[in-house]
Amino acid sequence: MRKTLARLLAGAMLLAGFMSGPSLAQDANAFVIVPDHPGGVGVYGCYRANQPLYGPYILTFCLERRGTYQIRGGGVRCDGRLTWWTSGRDVMVDIQRASCGGGVAWEAASMDCRPTGRSLNPLGQLARLAALRCTYHPTVRFKGRRVFTANRI
Repeated sequence: MRKTLARLLAGAMLLAGFMSGPSLAQDANAFVIVPDHPGGVGVYGCYRANQPLYGPYILTFCLERRGTYQIRGGGVRCDGRLTWWTSGRDVMVDIQRASCGGGVAWEAASMDCRPTGRSLNPLGQLARLAALRCTYHPTVRFKGRRVFTANRI
């Protein structure tokens, strides 16, 4: 009889717990916020291509809330906007057309990048990305894609 009463009491307590809903402690742990970064490491920051894209033109870009890019070289100075997002390990970038002055513009393009180098903090823990390996996809006819490394600056 005692075993039956104990089981009944335990069942009633369990049922009461389900009916009352989750406690505040359970609510706080119900959802876990994690970084939305490839490999769990932040990609925010600015990067410079390690080689010219086409002719003398060097690309520098910043993956920030309001993404930006710069093209320098051959007497040209272009400053434009970009949008970016992560998809798994990849960083996807859409580059908007930007006027460079003097009757020329940098055409719209896209890039897909993947983390390559990572820097460690003094404790040996992963701190941030050191570089991205990117493939640049131009929209200009007769210009092929370019693969380059973009180092954090």
